[in-house]
Amino acid sequence: MPPPDKDELRKRLDRIGEIFGAMVEHADAQAKTRCPYRDKSDLCTAHIRCRHQLPLDGGEPRFMCTHDGNFDYRAAWETRPDSRERAKRRIAAIRERAAARRKTGGA
Repeated sequence: MPPPDKDELRKRLDRIGEIFGAMVEHADAQAKTRCPYRDKSDLCTAHIRCRHQLPLDGGEPRFMCTHDGNFDYRAAWETRPDSRERAKRRIAAIRERAAARRKTGGA
């Protein structure tokens, strides 16, 4: 079988682009209402705490995702802005110390 010519190859690539483009559009639309940590079995896969997690009975710590798609799931995450700011300051201080050590050649 001879390799496809350039026009045939272009048609195939365009078709693949259409298929993946539709998949991306669907994923973008779904991401606005469906929690990204909810798996196909409605279990929560997040390694963060969320007020929409429902503990399951059993030996291991697993949670059911109770997100119903009728809200912006991003607001459900428990965040502590003060912790984030402290972490940012610590990271900046570490970077400054590292830059100073590189300048002086110190360890």
